[in-house]
Parts: sequence; C-alpha cells; structure tokens
Amino acid sequence: MCGIVGYIRTGDQEQLRSSTRLLDHRGPDTWGTHWFDTLGSGLGHTRLSIMDLSEKGNQPMYDPGSKNWIVFNGEIYNYQDIRKRLKGMGDSFVSDTDTEVLLKAYARWGAACLEQLNGMFAFAIFNEISGKLFIARDRQGIKPLYYYLKEDQIIFASEIKAIFGSDGYSPAPDMQALYTPVHYQAGPYTGFTDILKLPAASYLELETGQVAQIKKYWQLEVTENETDEHKALEELDALLNDAVSLNLVSDRPVGIMLSGGLDSSLLAALMQKKKSDALTSFTIKFSQADLKRQGNVDDSYYAKKMADEFGFDHSEITIQPDVVDLLPKLIYHLDEPVADPAMINTYLISKAAKERGISVLLTGMGADEVFGGYRSYQACIKADTYQRFIPGFLRPSVQRMVAQLPENNSKRNFKYIRWIKRFIEIASLNQFERQLFVKNSTLNQEAFQQYFVDAPTVEKSHYYQLSKNQFDTNPDASYITKMCYSDTLNYMCDHNLNYCDKSMMAASVEGRPTLIDHRLIEFMFRQTPAHRIKNNEQKYLLKKASEKYIPKEIIYRPKAPFSAPMRGWLKNELREMVRDVLSFQSLKDRGIYNPKYVQQLIERNENGIEDNSQLIWRLMVNETWFRTFFK
Repeated sequence: MCGIVGYIRTGDQEQLRSSTRLLDHRGPDTWGTHWFDTLGSGLGHTRLSIMDLSEKGNQPMYDPGSKNWIVFNGEIYNYQDIRKRLKGMGDSFVSDTDTEVLLKAYARWGAACLEQLNGMFAFAIFNEISGKLFIARDRQGIKPLYYYLKEDQIIFASEIKAIFGSDGYSPAPDMQALYTPVHYQAGPYTGFTDILKLPAASYLELETGQVAQIKKYWQLEVTENETDEHKALEELDALLNDAVSLNLVSDRPVGIMLSGGLDSSLLAALMQKKKSDALTSFTIKFSQADLKRQGNVDDSYYAKKMADEFGFDHSEITIQPDVVDLLPKLIYHLDEPVADPAMINTYLISKAAKERGISVLLTGMGADEVFGGYRSYQACIKADTYQRFIPGFLRPSVQRMVAQLPENNSKRNFKYIRWIKRFIEIASLNQFERQLFVKNSTLNQEAFQQYFVDAPTVEKSHYYQLSKNQFDTNPDASYITKMCYSDTLNYMCDHNLNYCDKSMMAASVEGRPTLIDHRLIEFMFRQTPAHRIKNNEQKYLLKKASEKYIPKEIIYRPKAPFSAPMRGWLKNELREMVRDVLSFQSLKDRGIYNPKYVQQLIERNENGIEDNSQLIWRLMVNETWFRTFFK
C-alpha cells in the first residue's frame, strides 16, 4: 500500500518531490522519485512495505528489458501464480515483490495483463524512450487514482492534494459536481474543477501529441440464471476460503477490523482457521449514553463474543475522540467532500492497529452492496406492497400524519419512528427514485431546491443521470439485483471504498476488503434474487454459508450500521462548531446553501421534531472542506 504521483510533460523535479512528500502517510517506510530530463516527466512513490521488505521493492522500479518504469499502489494477491507463468516464458526476477511481477506482466501482455490480476491496485507504467504512459485502476475501485489532464500533459496521484503541488493547477471548486443530492462525489467528478477519478476497471493510455484514451477492461454481467442453492453454497464456500487465503499473503502481520456483524465475523473465523497463531482483532466501543443518542445496538458485545469463542488477540477502542480537531484532519485526508462519520471509526481502529505493529487489516466493506444487506433494499421492496394496499389519494394524508411524530429527545433516538417516517416518504415513488432517495441524507427534488441557493433540478444532476443509467442497464433483472448492481458500481466505489482507503491510509494502514474479490461479485450477479433475499432474510446465501463457521447468534442478529455517535456529537461536542461553521452569516457568505433552510434544519433537529443529523453532518463536512482547500 503506497502513494503514487506522476508529472508527465509538465512540472519539474522539485514540484514532483514536493507532491510525493505530501503522500508520506500512505507510505511512511521509504520514498523516491525519478525525473526524465529529456521527456520533462517524472514519477514519485511513497512505500508502505508489505511484500518483500527489502530495498529491492523500492519504487519507482525499472525494467531494463522493456525500458519501462512503474509506480504501484496496492496488492496483486495472485502474483506468485503470474510470476511462475512468466518465469516459464523466460522472464527473470530480482525481487520477491508483486510490483516487479506487474512490471514484467505489462511488458509481456500489455493492457491484457489486467484481466489476469486478482487484487486492488492503481499503478502507472512509463516508457523512458517513447514517453508513453499507461495508468490503470482495479475492477472495484478499491485504490484511488486521480488525474488532471491538459492536452498531452497529465498529473496523476493517489490523492488530490498531491496534484496541488504543481504550478500548473490552481484549486477551484467544481460547482456543477457539488450540486448533488448525495453526500459524496459520484465519479468521475471529485468536487475540484478539472480533477477527475480514473473510473474503476479502466485504464488510460497517453502518448506524446496524442489524445488520452480511457478504456474499460471489465464489465459486470448480470444473468440471475443460477438457482441451485446447494451448488451455489459449495461454490461460495470455495470462493470465500480462497479469497481469504489470498488476502492473508503478506510479509507483515495481518489483523482484522471486527465489527461484530456477519461480514467481519465470517472473515475473522476463516482467517483464524488458516493461521497458526491468534488473530489480532480490533473493534470500536461506544459509551452507553452515545449508544442511546445514536439509537444503535452495542456491536462491541458481539465482537467480544467472537473474540472469546475463537481465541483472538482482541482490542476494544472506546470512541472518545477530540472530534472538533479530528473532523478537519480527516476531511483533509479524504480530499473529496465525503460526509460519513464512519471515517472517524475507521481511522481510530487503524491508528490503534498501527500502534500495535499491524499494518494490514482485512475488512468486510462492500458485502452489503454485493450480497444485498442494506435495510433500504427491504424497504424499497416492501413499498411495492404499500402501493398495492394504500390508494394514491390516501398517501398524502398518511405522510402528513406520520411527519408529526418526534424522532428523538435529549437522551435517546427513536430509530423505529425515524425508519417509519423515512419509509413513508419514499413509499409512493417509482422503483428507481425510491431506491435513489431512500439513502441517508439524499435530497429529493423539494429538499434539493431548498437546500441549495442556485442549483439545477435533481434530474439534471450527474448523480441522478448516472444512477438512472445504471438502474436501467439490466431492464429484465429483479428489483433487488438492480439495486445491488447500481450500489456496487457507484455507492461502494465512490463512497465506501473511498472513505475507507483514505481514513485507513491516514494512519498508514492497508485495508483489504476481502468480500469483494471480483470473483465473488461475478458469482453473486449470476444468482437468482432469492439468494440475496429469501423469506425476508437478507444476505440469505452468505448467511447460509456462514453457518458452517460462526454462531447463529452472530449470523442472524439485527443488522447494525458501522457508524459513529454523530447524533450525540452534533448536540454536544460539536454544538458550538455547528453554530459557528453553519451560522446564517457563514452560509450567506458562501453563497451555495440556503441559510434560512439550514437554520430550520438545525432548529428542528435540536427540538426533536426531525432527525436531520445526516444533513447537518453533511453541511459541516462540506463547509469545513471549503475552508480547508479554498481558505
């Protein structure tokens, strides 16, 4: 896990070095740059040593045979198999790294090498003779890769802040992208003018005087044609075990981020089965007051139960951060305005792991999208029943009545009332808009127009258009599969994997989301809808497969989101910050959000009439993001 930077036909060696050092947190072990004087180009790298800890693994790395240089961020889990094949074709190696295997594989097969990789990666290969650049990103978008392109000049990096090191780019907010109904930036946009994300499962080629070519090398196919449950369970079991085995490949100790839920508990059990010593696990623990204010169950109880039963070396981190200082720190590390308080949990667990000497953590991230675990999926499906039994003319009356119910008081959050109100809000919508607006803090058309001062309609936003295209890609697919497909390509990549990578790397820890091995993703999108939800049981197939490894109490416990006590923070630790950052005058000066509407959101939240904490958190993040990057 590392940080990469490239200046191609722009900048100079000092700018490259400055940009590279901005990524020290991604690679605290070593760093290096190489400048090509005759081509006016250079590559930079910061290294977190995971495979082959010797100097032979340092980058930028050179291949004398092909005259190619590489900078690489990530892991190729099946690199030993590829290395064996390449040696059989006559290639020789001087290191035991997956980086050198990747460099040789590209020299041998070109872009076609991507189809053979199992892993998470963002890398660049530059030819010192021709000046040709090749950059690529993994299928799921686990590893970030940003670029600023001007004609045949390009600056690319693992994080946007490294691009700011160039004299050729002046940071500016991209207002069209920021006018979005969701709390993150849907790719390829980032919130910064002219800085884009390379799409997942894509590569970019650029030669001197040529126009950049971006191509997809992998498409997720939906068939839903596999219905045999017994056969599916056997295949899923084999895939899960192989994915865990591959993810354990490391020359440094590997631990797990253990939430106590199904996904991380299954991973932990499979990891322990393959280890000779005790697995090191980490979990977050909330105070009882915060649990009540947030309306969450105590995940740490289940994590401790797993740890005791399987003999893990377990650590609990009680979440008592100085959130006033930590929030701006993480907004800086995330680059993009991504408003999810789970970034704080993720960072604190990663920081604790690093202090224990653990540089690699497996996570269950992404399983909800792939296997169908979000509560919102069930709500959207049940809305079809609601529409059948509640006539259209009665629905506005039902919504007005439910809207009057209080959602919280000073001591606790009434989550079931909140869920009912949210359900009624979306239950009358069509299937596409229902799944779009059910997500936390997503703005519907009315709220969108009130929230922003001068925004277009929701339907014209990039996020709406992208989501509609993804939802309509498989018109004959079931509703649950359509929702999972859209979230796997969009929400998982641009939101969950994004904040997870950045917040873990802020602590110099590599996160490996094992349950989204591309083979598992392909497998699930071949399955019948009943393998995702059966008899109202979500993640049905994954739960059945888990019965072989973990207690049913863990498998079939109520789902709990991986979150922080945001609701309590906003009313206590962050109360003064909210009043300052989101004051009427501050928002008026910013000129983006409607100050009067925002003050109403805050007031109704504090009075318990509505739970607007998600929207208020989003506003806090966005305004702090503006102050961080644009002064």
